[in-house]
Amino acid sequence: MNLFPRRAFLCILLVVLFSLSAAAQISDKVVRVETAPYQAGAPLGIRVELLNASLIDRIDVAYRSFGETDYKHLEMQMQGNSAQTVIPAKDLTPPFLEYYLALYLHNGATETYPVENPTEHPLKIDLQSSISAQDDAIIILSPEPNETFRSREDALISFSLIHADSSIDKSTVKIYIDGADVTSKAIFTGDIVTIPPPEYLEGGKHSIRIQVSDRDGSSAHVTAMDFGLKTTEGPAGSSSLAPKWTYRSHLQAETRNENIANSVTPYNRLSLSASGEYDWLRLDGSLFVTNEENDRRQPQNRFLVSGESRWLRLGYGDHYPVFQDLIMTGKRVRGFFANLTLGFFNLDVSKGDITRRIESDTLRTFLFDSLASEQASDSTGAFGPYDQTRWAKFNRGTFSRDLLVVRPSFGSREGAHFGLTYLKSKDDITSIIYGGKPKENLVLGSDFLIPLFNHGIEITGQSAFSATNNDITGGTFTDTRIDSIYSDYSESARNTIRKVRDVFQNFITINENLIPLNLKNAPTLAYEAGLAVNYFNNYFKFTYLRHGNNFESFGQSFVRTDVVGFNIADRLRLLNNQVLLTGGFERLQDNTAETKPATTTGTTTNVSISWYPKKELPSVTVGYLFASNANDHPDTLWRIEDRLDRILVQLGKDFTFGGHHTAVLSVSTSTRDDQSFRNLDGKNTMVSLSNSTSFEIPLQTLVSLTVSSNTFATSGASSISTDYTTLYAMANYRFLGNKLIVGASVSPTFGDIERTLFDARSEYYFVPNLSLAGQLSVYLNKQTTNDVIWSFILRADL
Repeated sequence: MNLFPRRAFLCILLVVLFSLSAAAQISDKVVRVETAPYQAGAPLGIRVELLNASLIDRIDVAYRSFGETDYKHLEMQMQGNSAQTVIPAKDLTPPFLEYYLALYLHNGATETYPVENPTEHPLKIDLQSSISAQDDAIIILSPEPNETFRSREDALISFSLIHADSSIDKSTVKIYIDGADVTSKAIFTGDIVTIPPPEYLEGGKHSIRIQVSDRDGSSAHVTAMDFGLKTTEGPAGSSSLAPKWTYRSHLQAETRNENIANSVTPYNRLSLSASGEYDWLRLDGSLFVTNEENDRRQPQNRFLVSGESRWLRLGYGDHYPVFQDLIMTGKRVRGFFANLTLGFFNLDVSKGDITRRIESDTLRTFLFDSLASEQASDSTGAFGPYDQTRWAKFNRGTFSRDLLVVRPSFGSREGAHFGLTYLKSKDDITSIIYGGKPKENLVLGSDFLIPLFNHGIEITGQSAFSATNNDITGGTFTDTRIDSIYSDYSESARNTIRKVRDVFQNFITINENLIPLNLKNAPTLAYEAGLAVNYFNNYFKFTYLRHGNNFESFGQSFVRTDVVGFNIADRLRLLNNQVLLTGGFERLQDNTAETKPATTTGTTTNVSISWYPKKELPSVTVGYLFASNANDHPDTLWRIEDRLDRILVQLGKDFTFGGHHTAVLSVSTSTRDDQSFRNLDGKNTMVSLSNSTSFEIPLQTLVSLTVSSNTFATSGASSISTDYTTLYAMANYRFLGNKLIVGASVSPTFGDIERTLFDARSEYYFVPNLSLAGQLSVYLNKQTTNDVIWSFILRADL
């Protein structure tokens, strides 16, 4: 299991890079989306700033690599008017990442960001800006990015030149630790280079820099990484200092007022985090408290306490565990978790509630004799006994749902391993008075990784089998119920059902609502197998998958079911990593249970080329995607025949003119041609230009222009068009030796959507670890009332 790295969240808070696509979107719930700078091999943090967050229960980020059809989903951690998450490094494949947000509102509705056609016209994050800095010619094996060693003796540094091509002169390797040249201490074993820990290395933060030149001396390949050392040691030959406790803590108090559509909502929030270390022991705790907490919503307060040693981590509170992709990925669990790491054997456990009980609302009561007429007047309403003489009509509540996931694995967590996963989740029938149908879920799975030739070749696979009972109200079959329900079966067949019940009732409720009731075509089986090859500056990956039409895991809500097929992806670097070619093909079909009158086939073909010249020329990325879906259904009402064409052109340039500038021009267009009777054609075009500048004086600016045109067909022959243009200008300036930071921005939008955003903010540092920040945002909306938001935030770090 992989809990989201804490340091990635710090990266989000300290270094914020505005997403160009996000700045172009218009939403009454999302103010902006911010991403941390991309670094090859490291996870990517995403942070969302919200407007009127009290309306939102949950936010998921849906993301995919360029050219893939399916989106993966992660639940974001909500805290006040922001939400954040970290996308794993393994899911970040250049040239860019596509994503959108799914917002689940308190009233049961769902919205997306961007609002218009998010799956076909998503937001994008450039994953190529750091290609030259994290060169594939040099692969650091140890340490991991920002890894902290527990002692100097553990601080072994190693890297590989196995993927360096023939143009690279391996004899020119230079290695620097904290700026000091330590190349002479390196040990070369073929393409593997190791450096013993320097004797002078002391506790704290350190950096390593490795470079190697081409044979003609025209260019250098450079890779840099930070790492830490926990134990403080004296000079060479002296004994280590005795271990001692070290502490860190962070406190933030916020008061915020939102006047949205003439509705005033005050917020008061307090967050506290603290950690302490003593030799091999680490303790962590966090707490978030808000006045938004109430028993009609899922938990808004958050807390977590944990302890960690070299081989064991334990914790209790709100956590977001990641197990096998098909079974459990990033869903919030309030309860206990444990991670045992012994090297040859590992064990991960998570147990707690994934849904808190929310009691139903009684709308009205009536006598039993009126039940028939009440049901006739509202056939979709929910009714139930209220007392001995009356019934009630009610709004259904939410059952408390617990979850247990256990995964033993054998081998290395990051290397060769084989794992087994068990998930059990069940609604508590007694948690509320009136509800829908309580459910129960059981999933069994396995996964493996076989790396060969120092991960040059990787063979992966995972499988999972699920069983779901969609109504456990009546409990497990009795013999009498079996005879009644299956009266037309033979006695021997009913005896077989009884035997199956006797065996499996210890794991899940067995009755007529269980899926699967038969195993024909394996409706609840899902599996994937993959092969990845990374040699000669070329990364090739093939994946075959099949997800049964009834597969379900309560820990993973977004597995695409009823699909079988394969996808191929290939990424090739040329001309000393100046050119990146990416291509892919995917073919998927539904009807895995063979119960539909027709099978729909979806194909996706994509190709992109990126050029990163090392001279004074802009970088260029051109991408094209073609996707189609078709079936030969005999009924034209159900026939599908549509295609999607999408083109992206992006240019970027860093230059110096009175300051350091980064300019980006992006043009994206997609066209959908629906040949079915529905004729749901659509076209989306977005053109954006931005320039961010850092001056020698303490001034930073960002200016962008975005033009968006969207046309969507509706039922019949009608269509809806939305065209708008957004300008954005922002500046930050530091005064008094960086003690005072002042910033402001203005963003007018013209066209079919007209509004203007003014934002002013400042932060004053009384001392380096104590500050007070204030912010005022004004939304001038032409078609609705104006909105005003102000907030004050006190921060303290100890």
